[in-house]
Amino acid sequence: VFPQLQNVVFDCLVCGYSVGPVAQRGEKEVSPLSCPQCQKRSFRVNYARTVFRNYQTVTLQESPGQVPPGRLPRSLEVILLNDLIDTTKPGEEVEITGVYRNTFDPLLNHHQGFPVFATMMEANYVEQRTSHQESHHLTQEDQEAILALSRDPNVVRRIVASIAPSIYGQEEIKLGLALSLVAGQEKEVGEVGQHRIRGDINVLLLGDPGTAKSQFLKYVSKVAHRAVYTTR
Repeated sequence: VFPQLQNVVFDCLVCGYSVGPVAQRGEKEVSPLSCPQCQKRSFRVNYARTVFRNYQTVTLQESPGQVPPGRLPRSLEVILLNDLIDTTKPGEEVEITGVYRNTFDPLLNHHQGFPVFATMMEANYVEQRTSHQESHHLTQEDQEAILALSRDPNVVRRIVASIAPSIYGQEEIKLGLALSLVAGQEKEVGEVGQHRIRGDINVLLLGDPGTAKSQFLKYVSKVAHRAVYTTR
């Protein structure tokens, strides 16, 4: 989060006369042409009387589950201002309403050799797509099947067997991957908001080449909607 000029007060370097506050619009700084008292053009910003606002940039990326095979997810830079700061976290699915803008990028023009504009969005509203909203897509038959599965005493064994069924054995690895998909319970230690322990479960796979480590990861990336498969 960065401070951005909103209403700027300028002090004349010659006579000390204060001009402003001058509202800032757009990407370029708006400054007075001359001092109303001495007609000079030398100014400095009076930071003590200037009003700032919060400014944050996030990168909006296509959901991996909606990207066609063979194409990388497209991304767009989004600007968040004022009360929209920190309304979303990395990995969350959001719907953003805003104004689509283009900006002149000197770096792109230096490489391309002709005018190129970069695109961005100035957000007006951010809505999170929670698991409660996604559950509305479940049909009555799906809900009955999930409840019936929860009452099965062998539900854990069935879930483990469904993880990468083409790979024989490796029940412990499959169980660890299943637990990481379900995740644990988030805990609060001490006073409210003092210390939070995440419920995420991390899995580290070590083994010789050809032991299906990548195949496990590829399968999990297809099951988890927010997962992104990467290699080094």
